[in-house]
Amino acid sequence: MSSQPPTAHEARDPGRRLVRCLVAVALPVASISAGSLVLASSAWAAPASAPATLTPAVATGTNTWYRGPVTLNLSATDGVGGVQRLEYRLGNTAPFQTAVAAGAPYPAALAGSVQITQQGSTAVGYRAVSGDNSVETTRTITVRIDTVAPVVSWPGIVAGKVGHTATLIPTRTDPAPGSGGVFIQKMWIDQTETTPLPVKTSTLSTGAHTVSVVASDAAGNAARFDQTFVVTTSFGDLGTLIDGFASDGAIDAGLAADLHAKLDEAASLAGAGNANQAKRALNQFVATAQGGSKSGPVRDTLVGDARYLQQQVAGALPGDPETGMIVTPVAGPDPIAPVVPLAASTNFPGAKFRILYFSATKGFRHDHIPDTALLVQQWGQQHGFDVDIWDPRLAPASLASTPFTSGADLAKYKTIVFSSPVDGTNANSPASADALNAAELAAFQEYIRAGGGYVALHGASDAIHNVPWYRDLVGAWFTNHPGGQNGEGTCGSCINVRVNTEDSTNAATAHLPKTWLTIDELYNFDHNPRAEVHTLLSLDEESYRRSLNSGNAATNPLPLMGGDHPIAWCQEYDGGREFSLILGHDRAQYSRDPFTRILLAGINWTAGQSDANCSTFRQTRAFITSGALTPESATAAAALLDDAQAAYLRQDYTAAGTSLNKITAITGSPAAGSGEARGELDRQVRQLRSWMSSLKKS
Repeated sequence: MSSQPPTAHEARDPGRRLVRCLVAVALPVASISAGSLVLASSAWAAPASAPATLTPAVATGTNTWYRGPVTLNLSATDGVGGVQRLEYRLGNTAPFQTAVAAGAPYPAALAGSVQITQQGSTAVGYRAVSGDNSVETTRTITVRIDTVAPVVSWPGIVAGKVGHTATLIPTRTDPAPGSGGVFIQKMWIDQTETTPLPVKTSTLSTGAHTVSVVASDAAGNAARFDQTFVVTTSFGDLGTLIDGFASDGAIDAGLAADLHAKLDEAASLAGAGNANQAKRALNQFVATAQGGSKSGPVRDTLVGDARYLQQQVAGALPGDPETGMIVTPVAGPDPIAPVVPLAASTNFPGAKFRILYFSATKGFRHDHIPDTALLVQQWGQQHGFDVDIWDPRLAPASLASTPFTSGADLAKYKTIVFSSPVDGTNANSPASADALNAAELAAFQEYIRAGGGYVALHGASDAIHNVPWYRDLVGAWFTNHPGGQNGEGTCGSCINVRVNTEDSTNAATAHLPKTWLTIDELYNFDHNPRAEVHTLLSLDEESYRRSLNSGNAATNPLPLMGGDHPIAWCQEYDGGREFSLILGHDRAQYSRDPFTRILLAGINWTAGQSDANCSTFRQTRAFITSGALTPESATAAAALLDDAQAAYLRQDYTAAGTSLNKITAITGSPAAGSGEARGELDRQVRQLRSWMSSLKKS
């Protein structure tokens, strides 16, 4: 036992000295360890870190990637031993580094930050160390940084040249450890914008050309690549072109044989060194091509190649222009901030009517739903209508319970927008309930049959797959869609497409050019709805069947709809007004004025606030067979309508109009039926005829 005198505290409290002595006796110095002390006292507990945060808090790039450095913010507390330092590591096996350290006496709380610049997706580990060197269990946070744009090259172009029968497919890479998913946002050939497709040099003239693309990666880094190159030709290339034109039916077999004969003669003469005779043979080739080919582009290609070969044989080809790649950084897609609808029910001063926005999902959930809800509410404020929302996942901006209680209850809505209310009835989806249960569907049917309006937006066609009535209302059921690359930024399943405006007289499409480019998710359907609906927009399948942005479509064409692909339509069906816009997956669409004007016009028409020609052959056939006409008149009118529809489907709009004119002769006869019935049929037929006339002019 110690022989030292007691301290002042011990003198006042002999018991304290006794305890000190007993501890010294019970625990010899050799037996004391850090571990035993940690177990014996809470003073040795490890510190506790707060969850790490990042600055900026929201990713600066797309798909949760940052396009610049990120600050890692750390903090921890230890009320007993204090916090000595905060550590972090870049990756699960990397050594820990000190982010911030404190000196003794160690504070009860310590905070600090460190800048992270490491490219790629990094599991950043972090932990705190207490004043007694106790170490906290490592926590992790994922930091995804990519600041480098993708790289595009054209391997088919060698030394700036390519032959006239090549197919050019670019190589697109994102330098490791990048975000990947390289997407071609835009593409031009000789300054003319096109959709991203393989470049067939046979469609280009010989000489200099430029192919340009803007490519972005999943983080949204982007660059423009302008590749200048020269298209050359040869006797072999020209022979291959002749065979291709003959195979495609662009020239007949006899002309192809004559051209081959002249070409072979010229090649033989050139090979023997008889340049002048070879040039004369090529002149004969030119005369044969000009006199026999009816296609201007084919004729131009054949003649252009022959003139090129004449110059080549004579050694008079002009010098090659400068070729190569110019790379320019450009702005890529930016992330879209989350939005929140205004309220469960808007009540704007002066509102003239009310609509229902329905987006409750029991299957795949589209991320455009909140954006569209807010947009529709903003339109209501701007254009004078109120909006109710039914979608529990948009709470508190949703009604508390279903409004699909009865047709009478739904009657307060001039139209109902089905905004991608995907359910589980699609065979491709997990099993779950219908978007509307039996009672709700009955209420909705009652509403439509009483003259209600219905707007089907995008995934509305991927719902209620077991009710044929709903398929006929929406127009067609979704089956699948080709996939895209997440480098698009706001829609990883979207690809570039050329859209055809088929009816420019409709208010929904009057602002659009005849053809236009967009990026969206492109649905395929269970059937082609053209025969039943009034098509407004269609997809040019050739503009994406070999899309560079959809898997291996460039070499293995996508299975689509066989060339005829409606994507927006309208109709009067079963008493109601129906408008389908099947584009609209991409959130970015809801900030693009040309697209949003389509949707707004659809809302206005279905709500009865505007007029539009949405006539269909199905609607008129249903009226003819309804019994309103005499049997003889109905039979004659039905046969003429069949003829008109068949002509429409083969795009012979003049013949369609002729058959429809003959139906108006029936409606003019009092013997065909009541005046009311004949008047209604006459109205519908005149609308169909007006539609055919507009298609003919376009």
